[in-house]
Amino acid sequence: MDTLENRFVDLWCHHSKNPYRQSAKDVHQRLVEYYNEDWRSYHTFEHIRDTLRWLDDCKGHADNSDAVEMAIWFHDCIYVLGANDNEAQSRDYFLKESDGVLDDKFRSEVAHLIMDTRHCEKPDSNDGKLIADIDLTSFGLVWEDYYSDCMNVRKECSIHKPMTFESKTFYLNKLKERQSVYYSDYYLQHYEASAQQNIARHLDQIIREYQEQKPAS
Repeated sequence: MDTLENRFVDLWCHHSKNPYRQSAKDVHQRLVEYYNEDWRSYHTFEHIRDTLRWLDDCKGHADNSDAVEMAIWFHDCIYVLGANDNEAQSRDYFLKESDGVLDDKFRSEVAHLIMDTRHCEKPDSNDGKLIADIDLTSFGLVWEDYYSDCMNVRKECSIHKPMTFESKTFYLNKLKERQSVYYSDYYLQHYEASAQQNIARHLDQIIREYQEQKPAS
């Protein structure tokens, strides 16, 4: 069993009423199959691997790092291009898999954290802010890594419909209009400045490309 599978099985069994490792392995395998769907470019198992690594960097800032970690494992498992309820579907999948298996209070907390990765509104808990920030870590990476992740997201989106100027800039502008990209003290300290620089640089690049493509009048 590889290291990540061991990590998931240990976490699942720790919170399970019936900690059978084979059952936990089966849950993990189903998750791997979702994240390895061949059309995915960004929301892949590699994204989960990265997100867990970023959690490890800041888990001391979490109130319940196990709940944050479990939410990370499930938060993008259901991903349908063009759908606006992927997080809700992922939450429901987690609740189905864990029904009668995991502690109900823990299940409720994880379900709430999964929904915090919608990035629709400011999370109402410390751990909600942390998982939302972890999910957006890419924005605060060095430019080359940020841009690579962004192109993978764009590749996924373009399967559903062609990318336009508006679709390329919509979320960047949405983040730019927020008081800050991140919510937690850890991410504000370690990633906020870089994220702001990346967003501004990328918007400028998209605008320049758009202007260069416009026919001369």
